Amino acid sequence: MHRPVTCLLTAALLAFAPLTSGGGEPDARVVAAFDQAADGAEVVVVIPSLSGLSERIAAFGADTGLDRLTPEVGDVLGAFKQEMGWRQGVDDDGPMVLVVTGLADAIESELDGVSKQPDAVMLVPVADYAAFVTQSGGDPEPDVTALPRGEGGAAKKLNGFAVLGEDVAAVQDYAAGGNGKAIAEALGGVVTEYLNVGDSLIYVDVAALAPALNKLIDKGLEEAEREMAGNAGDLPPAFAGLAEAAIALYGETARQWVDGTDKLLLSLDLTERGLGMTSATQLTEDSTLAGYFAPGAEAEGEPAAAALLAALPDEPYIWASSIDASRFALDSLVDQVAEAMDAVEGGGGMLALYRESLTSLKETNGVASVFYTPDPAAMMGGGFMTTLTVYDVEDAEAYRTLQKKTFEQMADLKVPMPAVQPGGEAGEITFNTTYTDRALVIDGVEVDQYAVKTVLPPAVMQQMGPMAMMMGNTGTSGYLAAKGDKVLVTTVTDPQLITKGLAALDADGGVGSAGAIATLRNEALPADSSLELYVSVAGIAETVNPFLMMFAPNAGQLDVPDDLPPLAMGGASDGEGLALRMFFPAELVRFGVETYELFAPEARDAPGDGAPRAPRAF
Repeated sequence: MHRPVTCLLTAALLAFAPLTSGGGEPDARVVAAFDQAADGAEVVVVIPSLSGLSERIAAFGADTGLDRLTPEVGDVLGAFKQEMGWRQGVDDDGPMVLVVTGLADAIESELDGVSKQPDAVMLVPVADYAAFVTQSGGDPEPDVTALPRGEGGAAKKLNGFAVLGEDVAAVQDYAAGGNGKAIAEALGGVVTEYLNVGDSLIYVDVAALAPALNKLIDKGLEEAEREMAGNAGDLPPAFAGLAEAAIALYGETARQWVDGTDKLLLSLDLTERGLGMTSATQLTEDSTLAGYFAPGAEAEGEPAAAALLAALPDEPYIWASSIDASRFALDSLVDQVAEAMDAVEGGGGMLALYRESLTSLKETNGVASVFYTPDPAAMMGGGFMTTLTVYDVEDAEAYRTLQKKTFEQMADLKVPMPAVQPGGEAGEITFNTTYTDRALVIDGVEVDQYAVKTVLPPAVMQQMGPMAMMMGNTGTSGYLAAKGDKVLVTTVTDPQLITKGLAALDADGGVGSAGAIATLRNEALPADSSLELYVSVAGIAETVNPFLMMFAPNAGQLDVPDDLPPLAMGGASDGEGLALRMFFPAELVRFGVETYELFAPEARDAPGDGAPRAPRAF
């Protein structure tokens, strides 16, 4: 179970999770496969059909061109069986099951300095058990037989499977728990909706692992704090305070995830539309984590994530994201972060500024942001981050006033820095900020302008060299405007961008209202997603091409169709479960393969007609 092809299968096909809407009663084949897991199994991996998964991989590889780079995808099952030495006896249409027990005990033993491996047992579907074990040197007659050839270990026959394990006693004692139905019933609506649709599934009983995982978190925090203490003299107090707050916050977040997750289901699906990977979490009832998502079950109407994204101009972009904050207990999240900051001593003004700025989040119902493809001339002048963000808030004018106050406070902020060289002079980081009310008036809407510049000490600038222009003594400027219950903020002083943004607020025809994003939202992401993210390869290519011309003039250009669909991500919760999904459209994978063939030296030098493959016309 440790050979290369097996590891590739496990890592590439099973380590991620996809979900599309399934619903209905649990698939009988899936339940039967989970029935084979032993009582107390902490991790169960199920491939419902070996041949089915292999055929889908082959079709996906042929459609996207992956088979040209890795011919093995044309017959993954055949390659897997050949690598394992399983030429006879396998039931190709049956499910394969991997069961892990004793994982919690192994984690705790490692923490105590004792190396201990969990028990892993693989159940391979067999049409002819005798032929299957004989090819590995086993004897099909006894209940358990050693397998001297190949991977070694032991095997026994059970319910149409060959049970394989490294330890003879473990295989001898292995028994199916018959818990498939109970596992399915333990998963709530959001999770069971996806139980039927995966070409591979990973089930994790996080509740059973929780005590061991929490001990692991505690040890990680102890090591981080010890590292911090050892470097205390190298960090300014303000930075040390922020780092201490961050460590505490990460630790608390990790514990809340562990204690708030009852069961975790990961699955992968391959269709002609693309590759989906999804994680579905069954939340622990009355846990802090579940409390963060409870409002989602009570909120009325459709999530506003899509509508907020549609309120921003439809222009070429690099990424576009949106979140309906009303579906989450944002107040609780903000309070948790604030408590972590309040517990830190010596954080100084920087920590206090962060702490105060969090209050604006409590008044936020939703946020959508688009990173537009920057103009090449603007990029060369430092205007790379061409973003436009819309905040849906309770009181737009109050939100605007708070932002102005934040910039004013930054102007008074000084962050002490230790001397760069021994015996040198200490310095401090300062911020030059300006805030201009009513810098523009666009169709009756007052638009403010802000600017902030980070000023590093001269000694730091000198030591950083060329990096100084990127990390210090540079800044950001942009516009801020309030209209109705929305606040628009740009990160560039481009009057056209803020003008388009104000117009788009009322037009409701912006990014994601139609085209590829709308299609992906409706067909590939969880229903009623309150979190959306789209990454445009076309926008990235448009941004990268000027640099290719400058630094690699002979490398060619990325010729990407404007209608190439983006990578899509979405999340949804009903208060009892949480689903997060990532989807790679087949067209996107195909373009990635063809771009690799165009640019990669090994592809250009491969046998053939010698001509690089031209980008495909979509």
